[in-house]
Amino acid sequence: MNRLERLYAVSEEIRRRSPTPVSASALAKRFGVSRRTMERDLSSLRNSGVALYGIEGRKGGQAILGTPAGRKLLSLSAEEITGLLMAVTASAPMPFGDAARAGAARLLDSLDPSSQVSVARLRERIRVGSVESVKASPGTGLPSQPPGDHQIMQVLEEAVRQERVAKIRYLDASGEGTSRLVEAVGFYRGGSSWFLIAWCRLRRDRRLFRIDRMHSASLTSERFAVRGVDETLGWVPGSTSQPG
Repeated sequence: MNRLERLYAVSEEIRRRSPTPVSASALAKRFGVSRRTMERDLSSLRNSGVALYGIEGRKGGQAILGTPAGRKLLSLSAEEITGLLMAVTASAPMPFGDAARAGAARLLDSLDPSSQVSVARLRERIRVGSVESVKASPGTGLPSQPPGDHQIMQVLEEAVRQERVAKIRYLDASGEGTSRLVEAVGFYRGGSSWFLIAWCRLRRDRRLFRIDRMHSASLTSERFAVRGVDETLGWVPGSTSQPG
């Protein structure tokens, strides 16, 4: 868990327990860091606008303003917000579509600054094709299938988010199966399919890997130098946009 993820998790832990306070020592033990590190985290949360307040005494600690007892506040992670933005952007015209886009934008505006940065980083890794790409996108000669299984998708999400090399077992358009190491740069939606935008170590070139052709995927410990999403994506039919 990196520091940004820990800050979000700490704020959620305090919010979950509020109005009962939780001490910095208890939080430090919960997240496996020193008390001094946790005090710095709490200070960063206050500076980012999280409404923390301290309660003195033996059973004192930190709580969050505006959390009545027994009531949970809506709080979404950067990944959840990005997923909603992607769903709204990638969906076909639908009833209340404008309202859905407005609602997703309001959720984004309600995030604290650190979470907004996390969402912006994820959105930068995603491209959604225009209407033209639905008619002629790479790989859509095969029957439309759902994306790869849940485990494969989770691995790819982590590879993109952490900028780590993934090992995939892939069936190409000719039916040939290959094992490849890929630098997972981002995701592209073209037509009815989702693709992984990647630099392929086997071919030594940029590639679009259709996710529903992946038989397996695993995360390696190797990180790679960040590549430009649009440069790695290359030409695709029609224009592309980020979600949201």
